[in-house]
Amino acid sequence: MRALLLALALLAGFAPAVGAASPGTGFRRGVGVHTMLNWGRLDPADRTRYAAEPFSGESYALSDAVIRNVAAAGFDFVRLTLDPGPFLQLEGAARDALDARLTATVRRFLSAGLAVVVDLHPNTQVPRYDPVNWLRSTEDPIFLRYVELVRRTARLLGGLGSAAVAFEPMNEPPYGYDSSSVRRWQTMCERLHATIRGEAPDLLVVLTGAHGGDRFGLIALDPAPFRGSRVLYSFHFYEPYPFTHQGVVSDSKGSEMWRYLSEMPYPAASVPAPIVLDVVRGNVEGDASLDPTRRRAALAQAQAQVRAYLAEGFDRSRIAQAFDQVGEWARRNAIPGDRIFLGEFGATRTYGPYRASDPLSYETWLRDIRDLADQRSFGWAFWALGGYGGMSLVAEDGGSVLDRTTLRALGLRTDPQAGAGAPR
Repeated sequence: MRALLLALALLAGFAPAVGAASPGTGFRRGVGVHTMLNWGRLDPADRTRYAAEPFSGESYALSDAVIRNVAAAGFDFVRLTLDPGPFLQLEGAARDALDARLTATVRRFLSAGLAVVVDLHPNTQVPRYDPVNWLRSTEDPIFLRYVELVRRTARLLGGLGSAAVAFEPMNEPPYGYDSSSVRRWQTMCERLHATIRGEAPDLLVVLTGAHGGDRFGLIALDPAPFRGSRVLYSFHFYEPYPFTHQGVVSDSKGSEMWRYLSEMPYPAASVPAPIVLDVVRGNVEGDASLDPTRRRAALAQAQAQVRAYLAEGFDRSRIAQAFDQVGEWARRNAIPGDRIFLGEFGATRTYGPYRASDPLSYETWLRDIRDLADQRSFGWAFWALGGYGGMSLVAEDGGSVLDRTTLRALGLRTDPQAGAGAPR
């Protein structure tokens, strides 16, 4: 039945419709690139330090074919993530080489007609550079060094002299879950913005609230200090997590059971509950690593999570309500809709080794996100172009062909290899 519904949906003409924004300058339709300058290689002799050439090797390469296909599909920018750890640790010629690598990468995308958001995107692999550790204080030595990194990077990007380059000084700040850390992030955000402006008065800056960069963090941000500045305001959206992260292997509290979720329906009420619960039962029972006691506990926990998701009845109206909260914040602060930036959204899909959503639910969720963002004039960036874990625009890990279902849901060309003359 679901296969039939998918076929009918395609025949009904969920036709790609590329907007009229000028490629390379609009920052309207983007995709995250997380594999070129992130999760840098560690020093084999000291796993608490980065290697001298942290981004060398095949795993950090991106083919010209992939870049051409991204541009031909109708994307107008990429959101290029940077692991700031190597930039903070390395010195001298090795540090200068990182700036040269960043500049060359940005110019490579620009030459393909794609604008670039350079996103400082900390990760946790080296504890010293885990932002949870150094965003606790505006006087933490690592934060002060981070401010200088932002200054140096702003000077570098501003020196490119391109309106098609933007700078996002922090991805998903891991604070802002209480009033004191909200105030602290406000102070930090103002400092980072002022640092950028001191080096690059006209560079487009992407700012976010705390609270992991979600809509609640943005709504808690006071935009008054940034009025008159060339700024986009970012939030990320992955709701509901049992749908967007189904199949993800995680040991974090509250997400341990995602590994057993698959074929979760969207809208939540579109499939009878017993069918969804039976799929989860099969996933748990198929885990050979569980002994009988742990299997019973895992089944109870996973099915409880599914029941909660189904009872919530998540659908398009819930997404609209969330986006309206952001829109109301923007209206209160006299911020036009096109200054709001949905910097990340995405969901796992079933392909290769990944067990996640069925194609119809996946496409419907993505299309609703994209459509509701477009209605409000929000720019957006799909997560992500490639990588491993099940959220990927390329059809298969390591390939260059883009997934047609994802492109169709995003309103883009589904035959990007055909170039500008492809049907829309």
